[in-house]
Amino acid sequence: MTEAETAAGHPTLIEPSDLPTGTVTMLFTDIEGSTRLLGELGDRYAELQESHFGILRAAAGAAGGVEFGTEGDAFFAAFRTPIQAVACAADAQRRIAAHRWPHGGPLRVRMGIHTGDVGLVAGGYVGMDVNIAARIAASAHGGQVVVSEATRGLVAHSLPRAVGLRDLGEHRLKDVAHAIHLYQLTVDGLTTEFPPLRTLDGGRRTNLPPERTSFVGRLAEQASLRELLGRSRLVTLIGTGGTGKTRLMLHVASHLVDRYDDGVWLAELAPLSDDSLVVPEVARAVGAVEEPGRPLAETLTDFLRAKSLLLLLDNCEHLVEAAAVLAESLFVSCPGLTVLATSREALGIEGEAIFQVPSLALPAALEPPDIHARSDGWLEDIATSEAVRLFVERARGIVPSFSVTASNAAHVLEICRRLDGIPLALELAAARLSVLSVEEVARGLSDRFRLLTGGRRTAVPRQQTLQALVDWSWDLLDEEDRALLRRLSVFVGGWTLDAAAAVTAEDGRDRLGTLDGLSRLVDRSLVAVERGDGGATRYRMLETIRQYARDRLVAAGEAAPIRARQVSYFLRLALEGEPALRGPEMIPWLHRLDAEVDNCRAALDWAFETDVVSALRLCVALKAYWDARAGAEKLERLRQAAEVAERMAPRGGQAADRDRAILVARVLAAAAQAHAVWTDATAGLAWAHDAVAIARGAGDVATLADALGALVLARIFAGQHDGLDALRDEALDAAHRSGNSWLVTMIDSGAAELDVANGDLDRARQRLEKAVEAAKRSGNPFALAFAALSQGVASGFVGDVDAARRWFAEAMARYEEMGDRRFVLIARSDLAHALRRGGALDEAEAVYRETLHEWVHVGNRGAVANQLECCAYLAQDRDDGERAVQLLAAAGAIRELVGAAMLPFERVEYEAALRSLREQLDPTAFGAAWAAGRRLSLDDAVALALARSPA
Repeated sequence: MTEAETAAGHPTLIEPSDLPTGTVTMLFTDIEGSTRLLGELGDRYAELQESHFGILRAAAGAAGGVEFGTEGDAFFAAFRTPIQAVACAADAQRRIAAHRWPHGGPLRVRMGIHTGDVGLVAGGYVGMDVNIAARIAASAHGGQVVVSEATRGLVAHSLPRAVGLRDLGEHRLKDVAHAIHLYQLTVDGLTTEFPPLRTLDGGRRTNLPPERTSFVGRLAEQASLRELLGRSRLVTLIGTGGTGKTRLMLHVASHLVDRYDDGVWLAELAPLSDDSLVVPEVARAVGAVEEPGRPLAETLTDFLRAKSLLLLLDNCEHLVEAAAVLAESLFVSCPGLTVLATSREALGIEGEAIFQVPSLALPAALEPPDIHARSDGWLEDIATSEAVRLFVERARGIVPSFSVTASNAAHVLEICRRLDGIPLALELAAARLSVLSVEEVARGLSDRFRLLTGGRRTAVPRQQTLQALVDWSWDLLDEEDRALLRRLSVFVGGWTLDAAAAVTAEDGRDRLGTLDGLSRLVDRSLVAVERGDGGATRYRMLETIRQYARDRLVAAGEAAPIRARQVSYFLRLALEGEPALRGPEMIPWLHRLDAEVDNCRAALDWAFETDVVSALRLCVALKAYWDARAGAEKLERLRQAAEVAERMAPRGGQAADRDRAILVARVLAAAAQAHAVWTDATAGLAWAHDAVAIARGAGDVATLADALGALVLARIFAGQHDGLDALRDEALDAAHRSGNSWLVTMIDSGAAELDVANGDLDRARQRLEKAVEAAKRSGNPFALAFAALSQGVASGFVGDVDAARRWFAEAMARYEEMGDRRFVLIARSDLAHALRRGGALDEAEAVYRETLHEWVHVGNRGAVANQLECCAYLAQDRDDGERAVQLLAAAGAIRELVGAAMLPFERVEYEAALRSLREQLDPTAFGAAWAAGRRLSLDDAVALALARSPA
């Protein structure tokens, strides 16, 4: 409570009989910033205070008023007529403004005038109107005179010359039940502009604009920012343009007005073009009035020094030095002040807390799940993500009925993902729904800078188009940083410092220079830092920034040389990792290449266009990585590489260029192995034969080992088993001679499985022992897992279910460790086979139900056919013959479609089941079931397999 607010009941300076009674007009005053002045002047403050009292007494006496008390620097006077009080206040403010004060600046005295009925007691005046007068004075600012409606109604037509009244509207005062209409006394020659009154609703003590659209999400960010403001007096929100820094700041600040006695005030710096305009804009925003002959920065500091106030500085990035200097000065000099700023880079002030504003959260799954694996709530999960919610809310402003549906969810997801969840970009995209469908908007994002225009006309220019938004950031960079940013655009999915230096620096070795440039781009929120639990620090760009910088790269004519460096760097990385992936360092190298997989794809795309030899070398080097990670991508890339390699293959069996011949053979062997196992045994067989012939001609034993190994697999999966033992022995010999323990493990383990299926247990045992020895020599996790997997298969064939469980558990644990979900699935499928052969039908059925779902999702139709056959065997064991026949027929149709032959032991089981079913069913029923099964689509066949068998 101020001194003015405690005036009622203070000791009188004159006898009560001299005070006016009944209806009285009261003038209450006090000095704004008196505590600061006392600290500055010390003993000289008493001189200032008495001089101030002398002026007020003289003015009151001249107007016919009676002083009835003082308290500290507060002064109280009563008048028999309201016009006397108004004349006194105007005269006093003129005298105060003209006086030379000891602190060298003007003295700012606030005044309040109110007319009402009062009671007189020995201690002075009492009554509600006394309290109202005190509250009115407390609502004013230094130099301001505030008048109540009760007084205004009595003086409006008899004001002194050069004095007027300005309507300030109705206000609620503390402890006063009803709102009171207030006015400001204006005096010619004196300041007339002041901030909103310090009332309970005086503009809510803020100039924040109202929110015109709903605020979506950001619950975690709101809570974190409020908590940070509770312990830090200087906070800067940083982030890429369009991420919603201003909107988040304004939304949080609007809920904090009551935390600060003097309110929350916004200074918008975006329209300013010069550093010298920062201080005037902030002063204007908070209501600090310029004083003649005094620096405005000093006046602003004095104005804010004793206030409890939250100051918002919006869009500091283009005036960052001036904003930082002012913010630091105010931060140090005004202990009750809190500064909250937005910028694309930090202000760089001691004591500054940085709050990184991220893009809106994207859905956990960026693609709708496969139809056979969707959870019931997948659409709801998508629709409730922050990015999707914002897009939908803004879309409904254009198309009121818009919602996320099963038919448009993929397009909405694509829009949100490709726009990185940037709020402004999503709003611009939603605006396009006035003329385009959501699918057309998604397709158009490849040219997003032309598509995303037409923002609100009332928005600042840079927020009306996506192009202008990023132009704003680009224009703030110097040429050196622009060059770095556009060259970094060739990276996809992030990069390391080493990669950046190799690709963007002129000599490829300037790590420190590149680091300095990256630091500047990070500071400007154009590049983000990704800090993992270990390994190299990574950097990334939002896709919108990357596309903008890529366009600049092309315009600068640098795309070809920079992309060539990119190919060179990632080829070197892949070649370094290739042997490690077949050795004990496989897992750390998998993680390293996981981080670079998008960059490798980009390098491959460019290499296939400009440097096919490098493209082929990169494919071969990545084969070991793809074996553990990629499914369809591996097949597509290796098919592309094989088609190129076929055109480069030497003719006549002789290699004019031995190195090129070896490369061609390695590519064909890699493609043969992948396609034979996973999708196309016929193509795999042809490529494998060519690879062996070329490798023999080149005389390279390591390449020959790979080619022979691929041919062994291709012949097995193509159903060509004649002479397979001799071919396998030759492949093993070449693998031993080249020191390829990994390949030895693969060949011996696979052969052991076939030996067990064929009943040759002794031979299988010998092969498995050799496979385990080779796996241990290699130290490779995949080889060790594959050897364990083969042990499990062998145990399952001989009916040792317990041993099979142990081996499969070991294999799955190793595959899980290396993140190879496909081989986890293979191990689980083989476990189901072992359980079925061991008589655990219910348990086997439960595992098959899970693995069939996953094989469909993976897209391996040969494996799906095998699972359907196994479900048929379960149906047969449960006397559900017609369903068994339909499943076998459907599986056969799928095998024919994709060219997936059965292994010999699979063929034996299949033919035995078919004979038994023919005996069990009459010919008509069997034929009808077979025909029905052949007509089933893949989805219908899967649904039939998953139907519960009768008990």
